[in-house]
Amino acid sequence: MSEELAQNFVDFVNKSPTQYHATTELAKMFRSNGFTQLHEKEAWSESLEKGKSYFITRNSSAIIAFSLGGNYKSENGFTIVGAHTDSPGLRVKPISKKQTQGSIQIAVSTYGGGLWYTWFDRDLTIAGRVLVKKDNKVKQELIHIKKPIMNIPNLAIHLNRGVNSKGFTPNTENHLIPILSTEISEALNKTPKTTNKDHHPLLLSIVAKELKIDIEQIVDFELSIVPYEAAVIGGQFSEFIYSPRLDNLMSSYAGAMGIIEGALNTDGLEKDTMARVFVAFDNEEIGSSTLCGARSNFLKSIIKRITYNFINEEKTKKSEVFNIALRNSFLMSADNAHAVHPNYSSYHESRHQCKMNAGPVFKTNLNGKYTTQVVSGFIIKEIARFSKIPVQDFVVRNDSGCGSTIGPALSTQLGLNAIDIGVPQWGMHSIRETAGTLDLFYIMKLFVYFYNQYSQVSATIEELD
Repeated sequence: MSEELAQNFVDFVNKSPTQYHATTELAKMFRSNGFTQLHEKEAWSESLEKGKSYFITRNSSAIIAFSLGGNYKSENGFTIVGAHTDSPGLRVKPISKKQTQGSIQIAVSTYGGGLWYTWFDRDLTIAGRVLVKKDNKVKQELIHIKKPIMNIPNLAIHLNRGVNSKGFTPNTENHLIPILSTEISEALNKTPKTTNKDHHPLLLSIVAKELKIDIEQIVDFELSIVPYEAAVIGGQFSEFIYSPRLDNLMSSYAGAMGIIEGALNTDGLEKDTMARVFVAFDNEEIGSSTLCGARSNFLKSIIKRITYNFINEEKTKKSEVFNIALRNSFLMSADNAHAVHPNYSSYHESRHQCKMNAGPVFKTNLNGKYTTQVVSGFIIKEIARFSKIPVQDFVVRNDSGCGSTIGPALSTQLGLNAIDIGVPQWGMHSIRETAGTLDLFYIMKLFVYFYNQYSQVSATIEELD
């Protein structure tokens, strides 16, 4: 089971070079498993049924899916798994045309906190979304060039003698610029002319050829530079996943599979008293304060509409019921964690060194970077214990910085009990990361059991507030 799940995940990653592709693939998964698509600009009052499942997207880069328990009541609240679709990377600048020393280059901006030195000497390509003029309308098309068309070469050791002793510290503005072609080759191949002055005609012609359109049909685009090398399963015993974008497509895929498996278990869904929710936001890597980020109204607006749909009280009463529902809800904020690195073990807190393939990691930070606290942690650990899923605990060293997740933003905004959890991995924010195949299976199953068992386990805890 874990091998099949890992291979399916690898296939998902390879089809998801950007957040737009990932959201499209998640939507396909939901649609093919009986989830009905809804739209924010439409009314749902006649659409929602208990025991049924639905999904909705925003900006083509964030997605929410939900399943309504057969015994769901508005005040009962939501069991929520939250992740994100974006990863650190390089984005094409609005004006990207650049030619230097006989080379045609693409000017890029860094997105998020990447390990930028890992992008050198890699086969690279482009992917993203393109606005295209078709039939007197502007339409969105996804693009992924499945060919290595550029790279960022390193400077030779002969010209940078101290690099191995002093460290490699590239300037992200001057040195992190992909080379697409040489001016000589471009001239010999006679790139079509264009009225667009912001991007090189060669880049535009590549996009147009892939989409089978004329260059002048391109209105604009959001393109990412992405690694050409595919995700694979590796290790002597196929225990590893070597892949780009594990942070955080692994949580997104596992969360989606968790709610899908729960929906396919119709008996369990019919007995459930809560609404199950999966959400994958965009823009977590840059702080989440966007239209489709965790600090937006996306999740709040959807769960409020679900709540209101099943009560017939006056507006003031509906607001009260919604607030009760939020306090009865629970969030599992899912984002990958750090596995102890055998070559750098001193960088990890000595009592919290999480191992690969040893189970999902509960992330705790007393300075508020993560949401896990004693009660919320107990509930999910009890579910893991009942389900025989191994788990681990993580804190950073006192002399080390700590990243954060969507968890604190959502917990604060909505008043949700929550934990932060994730699969342990190596090389976080590298162009190519490593995680364990067993851990993917463990966390997916934990999500399934969370949706199925949360009500029963939480009922065993005396109300604290």
